[in-house]
Amino acid sequence: MLKNIYSPLSGAIGQEKIIEIISNNLANTNTTGFKEESVSFEAQDPNPWPNYPSALPPAPFKSNMQDLYPLRGNEMEYMSIAKIETDFRQGALQVNNDPLSIAIEGEGFMEVQTPFGVRYTRDGALSINADGFLTTKGGDLIQGQLGALSGLSADNMKILPSGEVFEGDKFIGQLKTVKFSNHNNLQKIGDNLFIHNGDTSELEKFTGRILQGSLESSNVNPMKNLTNLILAHRSYEAMQKSLKAHDDALKTVQEKVGQS
Repeated sequence: MLKNIYSPLSGAIGQEKIIEIISNNLANTNTTGFKEESVSFEAQDPNPWPNYPSALPPAPFKSNMQDLYPLRGNEMEYMSIAKIETDFRQGALQVNNDPLSIAIEGEGFMEVQTPFGVRYTRDGALSINADGFLTTKGGDLIQGQLGALSGLSADNMKILPSGEVFEGDKFIGQLKTVKFSNHNNLQKIGDNLFIHNGDTSELEKFTGRILQGSLESSNVNPMKNLTNLILAHRSYEAMQKSLKAHDDALKTVQEKVGQS
């Protein structure tokens, strides 16, 4: 009987994860360069023949053991998370004519230096700090091919489609923008940043364009996510009802056994 609870319980936990992922997608619908996530699941293989201690049931109980194996519940399947995937498709590009806004057209990420090491982002909403360094909104340094880009001001900074950065007519450097051959090794770590868990062989030359005065929108599809959120809530409610039904049945069995 207890085994019957675990199957819908695993389903309920899975639906909770779906709700968490979708809620995060919807919360970032208007986040610059945000990439939508999705979760997939897999059924765990049943294990109907584990090595149980003998004897089960107790030896005085006379019965064919083969008849009792199904009662153990081990033939039931459980669900677990297979993977969480990020959709790296480009979001819509929106022109705002802000010199501190850039959009990456094509596959690629800007390299960012954080206190915890190198990270990557497509969030082109930039800033210039008090020391004249080009940074993310969070204050992390945007990297050029030769290091951080400094000596800049919002009024005179120009960024060419090639990623070359100028302060007026003075060449400052070129944005370090990279492309990854394998997105599976990119992991979200918050603040619209990614960490690359692969090796350098997966880094390729960026062949797209940098568009100053534009931003990349989130690629979240709100209607799809809202629909999936409703389905996940209904599935979760169904799992709850199943759990309650099994719990009520277990209580009834306990009461009957106590009365006998």
